[in-house]
Amino acid sequence: MPPFLMFAAPRNEFSPPPKNVNVFLVGTGVVGSALLEQLHKNNKLFLEQYGIDIQVIGIANSRFVCVNSKGIDLKEWRSITEQSKEEMSWEKYLSFLCHSDLSNVVFVDCSSSQTIADSYPTILESGISIVTPNKKANSGSFANYQILQDLIAAHKAKFFYDSNVGAGLPILSTLNDLSKSGDQLIKIEAILSGTLSYIFNSFKPGTLFSEIVREAQKKGYTEPDPRDDLNGMDVARKLLILAREAGFALEMQDIELQNILPPDCSQAKSVDDFYAKLASYDSLFTERRDQAQAEGKRLLYVASFKDGKAAIRLQTVGPEHPFYHLSGNDNIAAITTKYYAKNPLVIQGPGAGADVTAAKVLQGIVRIGVDLPNTSQ
Repeated sequence: MPPFLMFAAPRNEFSPPPKNVNVFLVGTGVVGSALLEQLHKNNKLFLEQYGIDIQVIGIANSRFVCVNSKGIDLKEWRSITEQSKEEMSWEKYLSFLCHSDLSNVVFVDCSSSQTIADSYPTILESGISIVTPNKKANSGSFANYQILQDLIAAHKAKFFYDSNVGAGLPILSTLNDLSKSGDQLIKIEAILSGTLSYIFNSFKPGTLFSEIVREAQKKGYTEPDPRDDLNGMDVARKLLILAREAGFALEMQDIELQNILPPDCSQAKSVDDFYAKLASYDSLFTERRDQAQAEGKRLLYVASFKDGKAAIRLQTVGPEHPFYHLSGNDNIAAITTKYYAKNPLVIQGPGAGADVTAAKVLQGIVRIGVDLPNTSQ
């Protein structure tokens, strides 16, 4: 049994009738596809153990929409959606979602679309819960972030976005639990990119920085254009969300962001041109690494938040630091609070990967289903 399902009591002969949970999904990339596979594999367990009958009513991506009010057969979802003749229209899909006569509707956004994120207020106002790894809504303006928080408080709909930061790691939920317990945040330090974690953990003596970046791309750890990872914007969005969850009204421009790439690498006309330019700076990165090693330290790209100030920098850490022994593509967060003042609370684990992110999204769907009242479809 997946460990995140241990929060509900198993069903027995006195249990109430099963509850329908009707899911509308946008995004069939690596995370969305993994989610559909996990739903197909575990749905019988959800029904037998927790009385939740999860049906995927709609699947959409940038190309198509497939809707079936009786549920889409997840064993055949790929072939079914490929045969769909309905082209994607977010306006139509949103209208159907918000005006459906189905009960217990959950909208799952596995896209990275700003347009879809901008529609969250409309969805929440319709009483529909949202589960998403899409960071665009929570990392926009603070005013929009506050609107979403107010809507959660005003409506019965729920908004699960734990996977915005740290993929499957319980970083956001831990931060919220500490706050609810009366604890006070002092400092957060974190490595929030599985891609950058892998790159700097692999950048050891005898290797070249440009070669490590190429290797990361070949393994599928980077975006098609690695500059989208190396510019630090993804890390900045995550740090912004963490700061806001801790109660600080930060905007993106308040974050001090160090772009580790030289300007001509960032401005290269193509990915091939980028690699050619990056290779010309291998000696610079090697010098930084070797200098850190000579001091008994190592280079890492660290996000930090303290005294209301947020920064993301390439810095060195020594053996006394909790990040020193980081390996692979792990993410890590060290949270220092009033209660954890002497030794920070450290959360570490895989910070990237479709399966762990999808599992976190699935956890949100199941939790919503467990909490829903029993209603007929």
